[in-house]
Amino acid sequence: MWARATLLWAFLGMAFLVCLAGKALAELMSVYLPDGVPGYDTDAGVTVETRLHPEQMPVGVREGDLVLAPRLEEATGYTSNALAVSPQRGSWEIVTAPSLTITSDWSRDAFGAAMSLTDTRYLALPGQDRTDFSVSAGGRLDIGDDNLTLGAAHVNAHEDRSQVDTIPSDRPVAFRIDDVRAAYTLSDGPWIVVPEVQAANYTYDPTTVAGVPTSQAYRDRLVVQAGVTVTYQLAPLRSLLLVVRAVGQDYTHTPSGQPSPNSTSYQLLAGIDYDDDSVWRWRMLAGGEARRFASPLYADQNTLIAEAGVGWQPSALTTVSAVLSRDTEDAAQEGVSGLVYSAARLTIDHEYLRDVLLRAYAGLQRADFFQGGHQLGLTAGFGVTWVLNRNARLLFTYDQAAVRGSSVPPQTVAGNDSRGVGLVTLRLGL
Repeated sequence: MWARATLLWAFLGMAFLVCLAGKALAELMSVYLPDGVPGYDTDAGVTVETRLHPEQMPVGVREGDLVLAPRLEEATGYTSNALAVSPQRGSWEIVTAPSLTITSDWSRDAFGAAMSLTDTRYLALPGQDRTDFSVSAGGRLDIGDDNLTLGAAHVNAHEDRSQVDTIPSDRPVAFRIDDVRAAYTLSDGPWIVVPEVQAANYTYDPTTVAGVPTSQAYRDRLVVQAGVTVTYQLAPLRSLLLVVRAVGQDYTHTPSGQPSPNSTSYQLLAGIDYDDDSVWRWRMLAGGEARRFASPLYADQNTLIAEAGVGWQPSALTTVSAVLSRDTEDAAQEGVSGLVYSAARLTIDHEYLRDVLLRAYAGLQRADFFQGGHQLGLTAGFGVTWVLNRNARLLFTYDQAAVRGSSVPPQTVAGNDSRGVGLVTLRLGL
């Protein structure tokens, strides 16, 4: 018990030392990194589409105690607006996406790694071509009933103009994330205490706006987060939650004469995680964030933040999930210290046949900038997955995105753009 307490207080001390350095967005990392890597496994629930059917899943390639799961996706389709501008310019596109996931098969402890690449080619507009890739690795060390989790990742990606809070660049803006994180899970009866720290470095490449070279170095930042999550289990699958975090941003290339958007934030959230083990699952957190800026030219922000997720499974063939969230984020525009980001998403998964899965979703996003102005984003889409056999699936997807209602000066933010993308994808796995 003394050793467990020593580890916990040592971890809390480390969290206190780094809590003023910056903030990392876990949501962004979960978009670019797959489940299965300790420290980056963010799947919050099981749906009709994500649940396992062993007879339909690739078995992987075993090398000793490691299981290698290679996968290749080849897609072709059409986008109605490859430039995300008005008037629209469409193009046929080809997407090639190989990936490899490595997981351990140990009775205790765990290791995982993932590598992926996505190459997108626009036949009519080759200037919009892009290649994204990511690599991540993590491990979990079991210490009695507790465990220590470590993870690291590198992401190369591009920012698309069809999203809220983007600049009106002539092509997608390339950026990189280098991320490390650690968490220690302490279990004692109904109590689970998880102190964690995360550090991420964001760097952005220059771009052009209306043909004019434009540096994006003002967005480079070191982002660190430290916090503790306390869970009290009322009953199996039913828990109370308390989250305390210190987050902040350290911008490394603020232009001369421009006030620094460096800030420190403190968050407190409380909520419940309730699963009735049959039809419903609820997860709700609500609280506040106090963000304090280093420059007196930027007003301090006190913001209500919250996240709620509801899963409903009316039958074994259908899953409905809804997510609502409100938080603060860094802004893409120079001279804007941040924004309040609100989002809602509804997803319906249905198993039409054993080997035919259907999905439909709709989402709404809103960005309210600290310096005034707002943007609205609308997303919707549907997909059909046909399981050909254990190693092959054929997918048809259509996604529509639009940005509307911006009252931000047009020279600083993209707005009033829309795009539809339809793809046919062949997914192969071993």
